[in-house]
Amino acid sequence: MLKIRPLQSDDKTDLSVLLISTFDQPNELNLVRALREQDKCALELVAVDDTGLVGYICLSKLDAPQGWLALAPMCVRNENQGTGVGREMVLYALDQARQMHFDAVVVVGHPDYYKRHGFVFGGPVHLSSPYPEDYTGLYLIHPGITETEHRLVYPEPFDNV
Repeated sequence: MLKIRPLQSDDKTDLSVLLISTFDQPNELNLVRALREQDKCALELVAVDDTGLVGYICLSKLDAPQGWLALAPMCVRNENQGTGVGREMVLYALDQARQMHFDAVVVVGHPDYYKRHGFVFGGPVHLSSPYPEDYTGLYLIHPGITETEHRLVYPEPFDNV
């Protein structure tokens, strides 16, 4: 049975293995470590089942706009991909962001996947991003955001990914 919960200190070795094996290189592991060192992780969640750690998701604090998060990184163990683990983690993380009173969450990823979770790509709010804008989605939490343009400023650790 799948359980999603906050990352615990004794998960960190298994998380290192998961990140490196899923991405086939250490960049995301280094990103997570640097985000933690700079206190930029608003939320780190893991998905576990009877076999151990099967997924990870991080909501990182953007430098701008204030109160906005980036869904990055996220991964699901290779043999568990396509089973709904990612979907469950994304929905749970977005609900947690809402409960924590953040204003919005952005993601850089495949629009067809993230649209199913409520992200809007190329919508009425224009996002200026250092990443491809066609792949940058917005999940608006706070309905009072009325500005139609926002410049996304990611924390420095993202420069090294």
